[in-house]
Amino acid sequence: MSQLYRDQFAHYINTATSGSSKNWELEGIGVEALSIQFNPQVSQYKTIIKRLADSSFDGYQMQSSVSGKRIDSSDPIYQYLDTCRREAKAVETDLLEVDMANTSGTDTYVATQYKVLIVINEFLGENATISYDMYIKDPVQGTVTISSGDPTFTPAS
Repeated sequence: MSQLYRDQFAHYINTATSGSSKNWELEGIGVEALSIQFNPQVSQYKTIIKRLADSSFDGYQMQSSVSGKRIDSSDPIYQYLDTCRREAKAVETDLLEVDMANTSGTDTYVATQYKVLIVINEFLGENATISYDMYIKDPVQGTVTISSGDPTFTPAS
């Protein structure tokens, strides 16, 4: 078995405020945990002729929570989130998940790009942190090429 580790998966947030070009910033400064919850949506019903209920899978309601991201004023993601916080707005942007362990031997990796809605949950607290949720939709599979630390996403055909 080849155990994978958390640092083999990178998450980038698009911090571009307008236009079609992406400004990918690596999330992780001040973050101790980031995971994606799939929250499966299942319908259940029972008929009178069966003892057990039937279930059907309706889809996922994916989200991610970043709780207690320590504030670092030089962190571009914090700067992006702080603008949203100050304006008391949610923001729609993109999330890029890169599987750094799944590579073709060059600087190309398996990746998924999502549309996300980011909402701020908490600011400051005892340790000067910011917490936020990302509501995730529209996964697009593809690959990422990383050059000079900057990812370029290519959708699968």
